[in-house]
Amino acid sequence: MSFIKAIRHYRLLSLHIASYHFNPGIVSSLVTVALLYVMVSLGFWQADKADYKADLQLKLEQRKTLRPVNLRELPSLGESRRYLPVELAGEYDVQHSLLLDNITLNRQVGYHVFTPFIIDDDKTILVIRGFISQGKTRDQLPDINTPVGKINLQGLLDNTPSKTLVLAENVQETSRWPVVLQYIDLEEIKQLLGYELYDMVLWLAPDEAGSFEYNLPVLNLNSAKNYGYAFQWFAMSLALFIIYIVVNTKRSKKIIKVKKNE
Repeated sequence: MSFIKAIRHYRLLSLHIASYHFNPGIVSSLVTVALLYVMVSLGFWQADKADYKADLQLKLEQRKTLRPVNLRELPSLGESRRYLPVELAGEYDVQHSLLLDNITLNRQVGYHVFTPFIIDDDKTILVIRGFISQGKTRDQLPDINTPVGKINLQGLLDNTPSKTLVLAENVQETSRWPVVLQYIDLEEIKQLLGYELYDMVLWLAPDEAGSFEYNLPVLNLNSAKNYGYAFQWFAMSLALFIIYIVVNTKRSKKIIKVKKNE
């Protein structure tokens, strides 16, 4: 008998329970252990990821209720600044506004309005002023009325909007303002404006000077999806373990001797 055949026929143990005989082979056992390790590890990974998302979402929602601060009081890490309320003093760059294309609100098509806000300590932050409807045609851009002079603003800090479905590359037609963009790239906008920008954006609070229709996206980190994935991995692990037990368990054969009456 070859070595491979010997391995295939080798049994790890022989266990009799009542009328059943559990007698697994080494190959099936090793494969099952390897698969169980991978699936259980993936289950715990998804569960840990879900816990992280749930904790982060709770923290972000709690931050919205904090007292507004100025930029100098903020933590250095970007994720620690997200959704923190801030209060700024300065003035809008009234000459330059940008329109983020392909935004819908209440079944209306339009734009998110972005305008640079020059803070008194010479920092400039891009302010998301809210939603504005598209004109009758795409060539007819909406009028962007921007307050002039020194004002105070309040809002929530956030990361720049992520690229979702990009229909086209940004076309920077600087011959007219506002400029229409397909996505927000701070590096591109810095080149367009000719000055530096703060590394996050500000969602302008409702009823603040220069605000349009408030349209802060609802934050949903969707931890439930990861909990669901974790449950699936654990369920498949349990199913594999049951299959392993069933396949390697057989009913014992009883030998019954019948004595003949002489």
